[in-house]
Amino acid sequence: MLLKNNSLSYFLIAILALLAYSCSEGPDKQPKAVIMGDYLPFEDYVFLNKVSASNIKMLDSADLNTGQPFVFEVNAPEYTVYRLAHKELYPLMVVVKNGDTVRISQTLSKAWPYAIDGPQECLVLTDYLEKLNRDHHMVDSLSAVFQNSQSNPDFARIRDQLNEEFIRLHEGHKAFAREYVSRHPSSIASIIIVNGFFKEFALFNQRDDFGYYEMLDEALMARMPENKHVIDFHKQVENIRASNEYELEAKMRLSPGRLIPEFKLPGKDGKQYGPADYEGKPLMIYFWAAADAKSRQINPLIKKVYESTRPYGLELMCIAFDKDPSVWEAAIKLDELPGRHVTDLKGAGSPVQKLFNLKMQLPAYFLVDNKGRIVDHDTDFSRLSGDITDMFTQKPEN
Repeated sequence: MLLKNNSLSYFLIAILALLAYSCSEGPDKQPKAVIMGDYLPFEDYVFLNKVSASNIKMLDSADLNTGQPFVFEVNAPEYTVYRLAHKELYPLMVVVKNGDTVRISQTLSKAWPYAIDGPQECLVLTDYLEKLNRDHHMVDSLSAVFQNSQSNPDFARIRDQLNEEFIRLHEGHKAFAREYVSRHPSSIASIIIVNGFFKEFALFNQRDDFGYYEMLDEALMARMPENKHVIDFHKQVENIRASNEYELEAKMRLSPGRLIPEFKLPGKDGKQYGPADYEGKPLMIYFWAAADAKSRQINPLIKKVYESTRPYGLELMCIAFDKDPSVWEAAIKLDELPGRHVTDLKGAGSPVQKLFNLKMQLPAYFLVDNKGRIVDHDTDFSRLSGDITDMFTQKPEN
């Protein structure tokens, strides 16, 4: 049975807590924040964690086997996020500052096992978490139907219906999340929401939904510019803005018609090579990695395309993002990959990665005409043959 939500018990606990404050901290001290809960008497503990942008730190725990309400006292001079974790319940996050009291009662609901009373800043977050977990519960129900229907002769139709229902739930929750943060732009809860997930899918895209990040950043910095969560979020927004600006600059710099960026990388013979060494010749630059399975699958296609276009003068420069020279050289030999091979053996840390804005999205190719201008680039190799044909048949430009 659930423990009764005894208001008298909470009153006595609060009185005892206040007496403890007055005895231990003196009359001029600010009271701490109190997080108290009435959970089932599990034979286990509930853990209290402090949440920041970079980590989750465990602060305290309470034994639920006693059957008594737990009380956590935390020193939170500013709004701070805490996480209550128990192996049999959804983790619960709350937002409090000194002087606040949050009361949690466990309910029998499988979709959302909490009843919460606390300050408005906390309820903004927990109200959203309730919606999120109820929608997650609906998805879990769809998953159960999927598993139980696999032997059904009509499984294909059931699967398609379940997929459609999941998409509806996912899109519906995304719309709800956007409306929710728009109503609460200066709440700590909105920081958590824009960085949150619906199951394994991110709710907000840092590029496409950047306007929401900017809206929250402006409102939060106006309301509580000294808050640690707000400062961390402000740094995140600045980083996203810089990344988006770099993406735009890279898109323009690497667009067709622009000159290929110049660089030098060491080849197998130890000499330095770059696009300038192919002046006057059409060139395909192939970005790959010996340790990348998709690259290894594409290597035979590169060989075939290169051999078929070699009579037309197409040169091939293969740039590998590996760190182990023996793995790199073995893959070249095993796959019979033609062309000139270069690498700085820095893997994802190669400056050429950033120069071409690749982000280890391998394999990829760039086609360059005999004047050193970019013709096209892509990671979709089904387009490669057509792009090369277009490069040799298009009308030359002066």
